[in-house]
Amino acid sequence: MAEPRPQAASLVLVTDFDGTLYRGDAPIRHYAAHAARALPATARTAMLAAVDRYLELGSPTAALRSANPAEADVLRRAIDGWDVVAQLGLRVHALTLDTLNAAFDATRVHMATDACDLEVPGGYRDLLTALRGGGVRVVLATNSPAAGLDTLLDRLELRPLLSMVVSSTAKPEGLRRLLRAELGPGVDGGPASGAVGENHPTREPGALFAVGDHWTNDIEPAAELDVPTGYIDRFGRADGPATAIAPDIEGLLPALRAWAGLDTTSASRNTTKELTPWS
Repeated sequence: MAEPRPQAASLVLVTDFDGTLYRGDAPIRHYAAHAARALPATARTAMLAAVDRYLELGSPTAALRSANPAEADVLRRAIDGWDVVAQLGLRVHALTLDTLNAAFDATRVHMATDACDLEVPGGYRDLLTALRGGGVRVVLATNSPAAGLDTLLDRLELRPLLSMVVSSTAKPEGLRRLLRAELGPGVDGGPASGAVGENHPTREPGALFAVGDHWTNDIEPAAELDVPTGYIDRFGRADGPATAIAPDIEGLLPALRAWAGLDTTSASRNTTKELTPWS
């Protein structure tokens, strides 16, 4: 006999931010350009060219096309665009952490302005609208710092789609703690029974879904708890298994709709409901 489907009000979607809820390479290129200002012209050109190859070709192909063994190793191992800039800076071009941190902070400021080209995938926005309209709890869990995050969420018109925002999550361990808390009392490592109040729900792992583009940070902690997962493997890294895997968020939408019990008709109907941020 089939297991009963959880009610929508008990469902929780935990979504990553960078590369998942929004996408676009403009922040990565800005980060790289700002950091590379500290380099001589030849090294600066080489670093920016390597970042471009990674973003355009993906990890394996970009590494194969590099004549510099240290650079190729970074391109092969880098998890995402942010990581490739940091590792090229540190391991290939001897930039300091202070230089990279300053470039990162400047980039987060830049992202909050219209000068930075970012996209919230339309299909994902529509799905989140339908989920929120149907009572699903949508939690944004990001390692991004709190500073400037509210401004960026406002700029991208994302606040109404989110039930809760957790900045500086400290993934992967921070995501493990968050997921255990959402699963409720009695979960190994979660809140003790009675410690979170009588009204705190206890959820089955299938009532949660975690989606992101960094397997170690976004997917592995959820899979350890038997929570369904959607892995955006843009760069073809194949770092590990997930419930659904695709090169972009659009490829994960069918799995998310199936998890939430949405069909085309219900999704369309729910998008008309007015939402209140953080409710």
